[in-house]
Amino acid sequence: MASAEEIATQLAYEFLRTGRYSASSGPVEIPGLAIAAASADDGEILEYANRAEGFSGLAIQSVGFEEGSENPAVHIYLTRGAARQMRALPGEVDGVPIRVHKMGPISVRPEAMAGSTNRGNIFERQNRICCGSSCGPTSERGVGTFGAIVKIGAGQDLFLLSNNHVLSGCNHVPHNQPILAPANMDGRADAVAPHEIGRHHMLHELRSGDPHFVVPGGIDLALARVSNPNAVSSWQGDPSDGYDTPAAVSEPYSLLGVKKFGRTTGLTFGEVEARITAPTPIIYTAKNFKGTVWFKDIWTVRAKEGEHFVLPGDSGSLVVSEDGSSAVGVVFAGNPSGDYGFIIPMPAAVAVFGGLGLVNRHGV
Repeated sequence: MASAEEIATQLAYEFLRTGRYSASSGPVEIPGLAIAAASADDGEILEYANRAEGFSGLAIQSVGFEEGSENPAVHIYLTRGAARQMRALPGEVDGVPIRVHKMGPISVRPEAMAGSTNRGNIFERQNRICCGSSCGPTSERGVGTFGAIVKIGAGQDLFLLSNNHVLSGCNHVPHNQPILAPANMDGRADAVAPHEIGRHHMLHELRSGDPHFVVPGGIDLALARVSNPNAVSSWQGDPSDGYDTPAAVSEPYSLLGVKKFGRTTGLTFGEVEARITAPTPIIYTAKNFKGTVWFKDIWTVRAKEGEHFVLPGDSGSLVVSEDGSSAVGVVFAGNPSGDYGFIIPMPAAVAVFGGLGLVNRHGV
């Protein structure tokens, strides 16, 4: 009997090979994925993937699997599909439950964040800007979330952690460009005026291209050097419902309850759903960057029923366990309705830039 991971791997391989992923330009062969799929070769899985009638008109966003749950399921995420077709698909493969969700197209458009109808959150504690607040570089119209304060290795300098597409304009913000909180577009009469909290310092490059040649990544992160340590706080969110950034880092796992503070939706709660190990394409559209970036080893988080988890502008938010004891990821994308977020797992996030350490008890 195949495992949930093996089934997800082979389904993803077949969907990519037959051109069913909506964000890819057509059929895609990924050598490493082909090898992994071959090791999980199973006639029942192939039969499911190749059901011409069932998958006609359905467009795939990604395929993931539960990790850490008692009876792990495979999750197929669709950008497009009729409810009738979704209901007609078998509910299991080789004894493993299959869950199909329509989440809509996933794309990252930094300037679209500026069009959000929500007012940008700016959280303060002891006259310091808190994590979870609006931020953005002076050179861009986009806006996102200041997720956490970090240190690099054994160094003592403080840095702001967020996404590349928030702080770096998808690779194109100049080094040392001022980072404001709140972002320019979020300045308003009843809140603190936008002011410098950091300077753009370092990014993890976003790369687009055919995954046969460009190795799929999974890191959309950047750092800004803190301009004035007395102007920022490691506190997440508002004084009443907020919490300090945890120092501990842990791997996400399925069914884990989580929460986050973000620029657009503030405090929201969700549940980690599935791990996506097979390469999945996400379209990026920015002022100076347009292309399909392939991610792997990311996770989905589903909002609690009837609520949002993330909306445009929440990119960069730090996701922590519901009890606040450990950080599990950084938001970098979400679906149009806001009930799904995509996160970079925290162990992968802190491994970049020479190794990062989360800072807590700073200005709280």
